[in-house]
Amino acid sequence: MKASIKWLREFVDFSLTPAETADALTMAGLEVENIVPNSRDEDDSILEVNVTPNRPDCLSIRGIARELSAILRLSFKDNIISIQKEEDAGPSIEIKDTNLCPRYASRIIYGVQIKPSPERISKRLESHGIRPANNIVDVTNYVLLEMGHPLHAFDLNKLAGKRIVVKTAGSADKFITLDNEKRTLSKDMLLIWDAEKPIAIAGLMGGLNSEVTSSTVNVLLESAYFKPASIRRTSKAVNISSEASYRFERGADINNVVLALNRAAQLITEIAGGKITKITDNYPVPFSINRISVSLKKINDILGINIEPSDIQEMLTAIGIENKIEGQGVTVVPPGFRQDIQRDIDVIEEIARLYGYSKIPSTLPKTETQPLSQNIRWNLIKKIKDSMRKSGYSEVINYSFLNPSDLDRLKLFKEDTRRELIKIKNPLKKEEEALRTTLIPALLNNVILNISHGEKSLRFFEISSIFLHSGQDLPIESLKMAAIYLKDKKGLMWQDKHDGFYDLKGALENLFFEIRIKNYLFRQDFSLIEPYLHPGKSCVININDRTVGFLGTLHPEVADNFEVAPEINILELDIDKVCSLISPKITYKPLPKYPYIERDIAIIVPENVTVSDAEKTMLDINTDIIESVKLFDIYAGKPIPQGKKSLAFSIRYRAGDRTLTDEEVNQVHSKIIKKLEDSLKAELRS
Repeated sequence: MKASIKWLREFVDFSLTPAETADALTMAGLEVENIVPNSRDEDDSILEVNVTPNRPDCLSIRGIARELSAILRLSFKDNIISIQKEEDAGPSIEIKDTNLCPRYASRIIYGVQIKPSPERISKRLESHGIRPANNIVDVTNYVLLEMGHPLHAFDLNKLAGKRIVVKTAGSADKFITLDNEKRTLSKDMLLIWDAEKPIAIAGLMGGLNSEVTSSTVNVLLESAYFKPASIRRTSKAVNISSEASYRFERGADINNVVLALNRAAQLITEIAGGKITKITDNYPVPFSINRISVSLKKINDILGINIEPSDIQEMLTAIGIENKIEGQGVTVVPPGFRQDIQRDIDVIEEIARLYGYSKIPSTLPKTETQPLSQNIRWNLIKKIKDSMRKSGYSEVINYSFLNPSDLDRLKLFKEDTRRELIKIKNPLKKEEEALRTTLIPALLNNVILNISHGEKSLRFFEISSIFLHSGQDLPIESLKMAAIYLKDKKGLMWQDKHDGFYDLKGALENLFFEIRIKNYLFRQDFSLIEPYLHPGKSCVININDRTVGFLGTLHPEVADNFEVAPEINILELDIDKVCSLISPKITYKPLPKYPYIERDIAIIVPENVTVSDAEKTMLDINTDIIESVKLFDIYAGKPIPQGKKSLAFSIRYRAGDRTLTDEEVNQVHSKIIKKLEDSLKAELRS
């Protein structure tokens, strides 16, 4: 919203500089994004105010001025509107759909002279981004800027029956608007009709068939209130976005209908002449007043200060809110232009911003300690994010919606519970009509988008909830972490032949180190592996023998379905399960006093034996002197027999209370060799 300083001063007599005015508005919740000189008017500046969707009352000079008067504790000088003489009866108005149009008012002005507007009006319109047309149209735009209420002027002589009917389009399927565009209508769109035909799309734009032109003599001036949701739907459907629709969509003031109409009628007779008829105001169901009671104690407790009741009354009155101190509270009646004030906390917010946020002392809030489990979960999420960032992964945040066809592209089995989708009644896009049951499709779409912009090496992760059908009113919400890695081997300066799978696995191992998890294993289990992963290049992630996630390369068929590279590697982790396996207790122990003894062992095992199998077999030996087992080599090929591979480990032995002897280590080492031979059919490699 653009606001001229000079225009604001017509309502409030203030002496602040434009910069000081901008600061005062911003600190009260109306952010001024820019200040520019008014090129159409000397000694004036234009404030560009970012008005939030809940404050349509500030989409006007009068509304912003009212805020300034309250902030600066200065009197508000409203327009003096007076219709001196009214001729004859007003037009006939019939509202067929009072739900979509609760109020419609009109006056006729006979004998106007169409000509250019005076400079004081045309220059103001230009400085606020509106091109002048003629004195009648310019007045409607001027009042829109000044009072925030859209108006429209029809050429009365072009209206059949000289009457107005407000009803939906019905069988009317085409309509030519003022911009000479043919619009396609649907039967539920609200239109303004004369006795025979549609003459305007309600709240958006008038029709070419009733346009005010240089030959216009008699004008029918409309002022109405339309249901915001109806205007929003119609605006999107017919692709019209106007100053009027912008305000109607956010909610105009139903109590401002007649005031704006009279202001426009007054200005028209001043600059175009003419005689005004009596008003016709069709208002079948008057606006209901919402009374709110607020405890004075609650106001002061929440704000942390002590404001006198008289000061509260003064501040609320200044922004048009009727109020009365009753006992230990204040009862307020929000005006029609403040429909965002619905609860006591909304009233307290108004008091806070008018009192001045800068005057409220900064204090630590009173909080209760959260349950330990919540702290663990929050800390876990933070550590996971930090660890993934350290490994070079960027966090992404996607919408929690899913295209059902993505589950087919992932090759999920028909009986998979993730196919039991929770549909959204009003989806943002038809392609995303369900709550997501997996994070993977969104990450794959992130890859597609980045590849289309020339990116070749990609590391993403996301932590978010999935929603599974529970059979109850509410779904089962589960927190997941998913990561994707696409390695660009061509772009590497140094030779790096290993697969991206191991890079992603390394990032996960770093993560487990950060969150103090040791008893984890990566194992192949074809009965559990995800169908979207390559069966020969994927594994299940276990912690304490519980499956907590999956790691692997994207299945080639799934890669084809999403039209992405098959070299993509994927990690999925169940955060809730991981959280349940983390002990909140941290145990510290002193640094080792005694030296370790390290022995290497190389074994030849069948090809299907995993590193995890071998590590677990060694660590399961009943002894307390095995400190660690680490793999340092894997080899397959001559002279290793076909169908087998060589695994080499370094085993560290140490006792906490003594220096180990070679004999003690040899005994345990022999047990390890024997168990590997018995359990895994291993052979010592010479």
